[in-house]
Amino acid sequence: MSAEKECKPGPSCPDGVYVYDFEKKTWRLEEKLPFKENGYYVIYFDNTSCPACRKFDQEWFSFVESLDPPRPTLIVVLCNWFAKLCTSEYAKKLFEIFDIHISPTVFFMIRENGKITRMFKHEGLLNKEKLFFLHKAFKEFAEEDAPQQQSR
Repeated sequence: MSAEKECKPGPSCPDGVYVYDFEKKTWRLEEKLPFKENGYYVIYFDNTSCPACRKFDQEWFSFVESLDPPRPTLIVVLCNWFAKLCTSEYAKKLFEIFDIHISPTVFFMIRENGKITRMFKHEGLLNKEKLFFLHKAFKEFAEEDAPQQQSR
Protein backbone atom coordinates (compact mmCIF):
# COMPACT_ATOMS: atom_id res chain seq x y z
CA MET A 1 0.00 0.00 0.00
CA SER A 2 1.40 3.41 -0.88
CA ALA A 3 2.29 6.00 1.75
CA GLU A 4 -0.42 8.22 0.30
CA LYS A 5 -3.07 5.64 1.29
CA GLU A 6 -1.91 5.47 4.93
CA CYS A 7 -1.97 8.56 7.12
CA LYS A 8 -2.81 9.25 10.77
CA PRO A 9 -5.86 11.50 10.22
CA GLY A 10 -5.24 15.17 10.90
CA PRO A 11 -4.29 18.43 9.17
CA SER A 12 -1.40 16.84 7.22
CA CYS A 13 -3.68 14.23 5.58
CA PRO A 14 -6.02 14.60 2.62
CA ASP A 15 -9.76 14.83 3.26
CA GLY A 16 -11.32 11.38 3.30
CA VAL A 17 -12.57 8.39 5.24
CA TYR A 18 -9.91 6.58 7.29
CA VAL A 19 -10.29 3.11 8.83
CA TYR A 20 -7.97 1.84 11.56
CA ASP A 21 -6.14 -1.46 11.02
CA PHE A 22 -5.51 -2.90 14.49
CA GLU A 23 -2.99 -5.47 13.23
CA LYS A 24 -0.80 -2.96 11.37
CA LYS A 25 -1.61 -0.09 13.78
CA THR A 26 -2.18 2.21 10.80
CA TRP A 27 -4.97 4.34 9.37
CA ARG A 28 -6.00 3.44 5.81
CA LEU A 29 -7.65 5.96 3.48
CA GLU A 30 -10.71 4.24 2.00
CA GLU A 31 -11.84 4.84 -1.55
CA LYS A 32 -15.39 3.73 -0.79
CA LEU A 33 -17.94 4.04 2.01
CA PRO A 34 -16.79 1.72 4.82
CA PHE A 35 -20.15 0.42 6.05
CA LYS A 36 -20.72 -2.73 4.04
CA GLU A 37 -20.40 -5.16 6.93
CA ASN A 38 -22.55 -5.67 9.98
CA GLY A 39 -20.98 -4.75 13.28
CA TYR A 40 -20.13 -2.07 15.78
CA TYR A 41 -18.61 1.18 14.49
CA VAL A 42 -17.19 4.23 16.27
CA ILE A 43 -16.80 7.22 13.96
CA TYR A 44 -14.97 10.47 14.67
CA PHE A 45 -16.04 13.40 12.47
CA ASP A 46 -13.01 15.68 12.30
CA ASN A 47 -12.35 19.06 10.65
CA THR A 48 -8.76 20.04 9.90
CA SER A 49 -9.58 23.73 10.56
CA CYS A 50 -11.06 22.98 14.00
CA PRO A 51 -8.93 23.88 17.07
CA ALA A 52 -11.14 21.74 19.34
CA CYS A 53 -10.52 18.75 17.06
CA ARG A 54 -6.76 19.16 17.42
CA LYS A 55 -7.21 19.05 21.20
CA PHE A 56 -9.54 16.02 20.91
CA ASP A 57 -7.08 14.15 18.64
CA GLN A 58 -4.85 13.40 21.64
CA GLU A 59 -7.75 11.78 23.49
CA TRP A 60 -9.08 9.94 20.42
CA PHE A 61 -5.78 8.39 19.36
CA SER A 62 -4.99 7.36 22.95
CA PHE A 63 -8.46 5.73 23.15
CA VAL A 64 -7.85 3.90 19.84
CA GLU A 65 -4.49 2.52 20.95
CA SER A 66 -5.89 1.36 24.32
CA LEU A 67 -8.87 -0.68 23.08
CA ASP A 68 -8.94 -4.39 23.90
CA PRO A 69 -10.67 -7.05 21.76
CA PRO A 70 -13.37 -7.35 20.68
CA ARG A 71 -12.94 -3.95 19.08
CA PRO A 72 -15.32 -1.84 17.02
CA THR A 73 -14.45 -0.71 13.52
CA LEU A 74 -12.86 2.71 14.05
CA ILE A 75 -13.32 5.40 11.43
CA VAL A 76 -12.23 9.02 11.10
CA VAL A 77 -14.17 11.14 8.60
CA LEU A 78 -11.91 14.08 7.80
CA CYS A 79 -12.83 17.29 5.97
CA ASN A 80 -11.34 20.78 6.00
CA TRP A 81 -14.58 22.34 7.26
CA PHE A 82 -17.63 20.06 7.41
CA ALA A 83 -19.31 19.15 4.10
CA LYS A 84 -18.99 22.78 2.97
CA LEU A 85 -15.21 22.56 2.38
CA CYS A 86 -14.38 18.93 1.67
CA THR A 87 -12.39 17.50 -1.24
CA SER A 88 -13.50 13.90 -0.56
CA GLU A 89 -16.92 12.98 -1.91
CA TYR A 90 -17.16 10.05 0.54
CA ALA A 91 -16.30 12.17 3.59
CA LYS A 92 -18.63 14.96 2.44
CA LYS A 93 -21.45 12.45 1.98
CA LEU A 94 -20.97 11.04 5.50
CA PHE A 95 -20.98 14.53 7.07
CA GLU A 96 -24.33 15.08 5.30
CA ILE A 97 -25.87 11.64 6.01
CA PHE A 98 -25.02 11.82 9.72
CA ASP A 99 -26.05 15.51 9.92
CA ILE A 100 -22.75 16.71 11.42
CA HIS A 101 -22.66 20.44 12.27
CA ILE A 102 -20.44 20.44 15.38
CA SER A 103 -16.90 19.19 15.66
CA PRO A 104 -15.58 17.08 17.08
CA THR A 105 -18.49 14.62 16.89
CA VAL A 106 -18.24 10.93 17.80
CA PHE A 107 -20.90 8.59 16.48
CA PHE A 108 -21.43 5.10 17.92
CA MET A 109 -23.51 2.71 15.81
CA ILE A 110 -24.52 -0.89 15.24
CA ARG A 111 -25.29 -2.21 11.75
CA GLU A 112 -27.33 -5.37 11.29
CA ASN A 113 -28.65 -6.78 8.02
CA GLY A 114 -27.17 -3.77 6.22
CA LYS A 115 -29.07 -1.20 8.33
CA ILE A 116 -28.21 1.01 11.29
CA THR A 117 -30.21 -0.48 14.16
CA ARG A 118 -28.77 1.44 17.13
CA MET A 119 -26.81 4.68 17.35
CA PHE A 120 -25.63 7.41 19.68
CA LYS A 121 -24.13 10.76 18.66
CA HIS A 122 -21.94 12.89 20.98
CA GLU A 123 -21.10 16.44 19.92
CA GLY A 124 -18.14 18.26 21.46
CA LEU A 125 -14.98 17.46 23.37
CA LEU A 126 -14.47 14.28 25.38
CA ASN A 127 -11.50 13.01 27.31
CA LYS A 128 -10.22 9.44 26.96
CA GLU A 129 -12.04 8.27 30.10
CA LYS A 130 -15.39 9.59 28.85
CA LEU A 131 -14.77 7.99 25.44
CA PHE A 132 -14.23 4.64 27.19
CA PHE A 133 -17.33 5.18 29.31
CA LEU A 134 -19.50 5.92 26.25
CA HIS A 135 -17.97 3.01 24.31
CA LYS A 136 -18.66 0.56 27.14
CA ALA A 137 -22.15 1.93 27.89
CA PHE A 138 -23.19 1.91 24.22
CA LYS A 139 -21.82 -1.60 23.69
CA GLU A 140 -23.66 -2.91 26.78
CA PHE A 141 -26.88 -1.14 25.77
CA ALA A 142 -26.64 -2.53 22.24
CA GLU A 143 -26.07 -6.07 23.51
CA GLU A 144 -28.99 -5.83 25.97
CA ASP A 145 -31.25 -4.27 23.34
CA ALA A 146 -30.41 -6.78 20.57
CA PRO A 147 -32.97 -9.51 21.38
CA GLN A 148 -35.86 -7.02 21.51
CA GLN A 149 -34.80 -5.19 18.34
CA GLN A 150 -37.52 -5.15 15.70
CA SER A 151 -36.61 -5.11 12.01
CA ARG A 152 -37.07 -1.68 10.51
